[in-house]
Amino acid sequence: MNRFMHSLKFSQGAVATLAFSLSLVVGGATLARAGDVKLNSGTTWLVQAGTKVRLTYVANAKETTVEGVVVGTGKTSVELEVEEGGKKTRRKIDVMNLRSMEVLAIGAAPAPTTPAPSKPGAAAKPTTSSSSEKSSTSGSATAAAASGKQTIFILPWGRGPGGDVDMVGLGARHEEIEKIGAEADKLGPGQIIVLEVNSGGGLVLEGDKIDETLNKLRERHRVIAWIHEAISAAAFTSLHCNEIYFQRVGTLGAITMFSGTTSIQGRELEAWLKKVGDVCEATNRSRWIGEAMVTNEPELSYDKDEEGNVTWYNTLQGKYDLSDKVQNLTINAQQAEHSKFSQGTADTVPDLLKLLNLSPDQVEISQAGYKIHNDWQATMKQCKEAKIKLLRDMQNPPGLTQLEQLNARLRAAKEIRKWFDKCFPIMTYDQPAAGDPAYWDGVIEDLSRAIKQAKDRGN
Repeated sequence: MNRFMHSLKFSQGAVATLAFSLSLVVGGATLARAGDVKLNSGTTWLVQAGTKVRLTYVANAKETTVEGVVVGTGKTSVELEVEEGGKKTRRKIDVMNLRSMEVLAIGAAPAPTTPAPSKPGAAAKPTTSSSSEKSSTSGSATAAAASGKQTIFILPWGRGPGGDVDMVGLGARHEEIEKIGAEADKLGPGQIIVLEVNSGGGLVLEGDKIDETLNKLRERHRVIAWIHEAISAAAFTSLHCNEIYFQRVGTLGAITMFSGTTSIQGRELEAWLKKVGDVCEATNRSRWIGEAMVTNEPELSYDKDEEGNVTWYNTLQGKYDLSDKVQNLTINAQQAEHSKFSQGTADTVPDLLKLLNLSPDQVEISQAGYKIHNDWQATMKQCKEAKIKLLRDMQNPPGLTQLEQLNARLRAAKEIRKWFDKCFPIMTYDQPAAGDPAYWDGVIEDLSRAIKQAKDRGN
């Protein structure tokens, strides 16, 4: 195997910590919206004038970190007011060179130290929330925007209260991600969405839908994976996120695709390796990490210098080995943080906020994600209970006469058919499986005909 080296000397997938679509009112002052900043990952952020940030960027092949106050943005740059040699000056940074953005403080926009740029888009005028913008939000999200707080959307994704329905495609679906994205959209682009991932894997077909959903969501918002357990399809999902944080017991990896009971081989495996690697690169991670999670063959190691910069290898030449040819990669919280695969480890929401450089008084935790999760968990529970009863009624219908029994079976069949519309995954994939909707359409038709014939015979 040829030896290749891939250096990642930047914060993996890191982006602006705060972004708002509405003007913020902080301490009675209205902050101007400086404009949109589109990072290499494809994510677009609305950066507020007057916000103090720490930017890391590459200039002349050297990585530089600078702190300053956002003055304005153009289509391809961010302009900061910085202190150099005890004097305030302006510095323009090319967006294409940005590696990470971190909010340090929110404050009033700085007084101009140079004449305002005359080119359109170089700096934005202060704006205020329109009535139509306000009416598109609801509940705590609106209150948070009005008070100058950042709304955080947390979606538990996977295992529910009972702990038994965590499969991707059942308890963890793309539909819930779309719903939390729609809630965040009400406040405009650049919101923070946290997927609290807790799943041991699942359906390939659902992975394809999640891929499409998260690629679109990442263009509008900052999407974070917070890992309790993310195996197979859940790991594939997490790799789509801008940032990854772990809980102390967290594990992520083993993205093995199966065809029946056998892992895929040949061209199908090559295509899957490429797919997972491309997802990693789209979120500023080494593709070798994802490839090592797919199959045993790829090796993975890394070096870490005194400044914390990480260099990845697709061999075992690095000081720290993560994956050899014996088993595909599953990474734990300690390994993830040390290698900078993750941005940190947090067991609680307050701990996670600290890693995001946010304090509780700066944020409002939306309840929308919890409601979305709980509603779906409740629907699955009801469906599981109803399915067992209804299938039993189909086999042993109540009633003394043939007509009574036929009518009981028809009622059960119609209820089963309705549950396919309300909870397709449980009806189809969770045992005992109930077949497919088309089958039950045929059953209803046959029973209806049999009832008519029984009535005609006077039974």
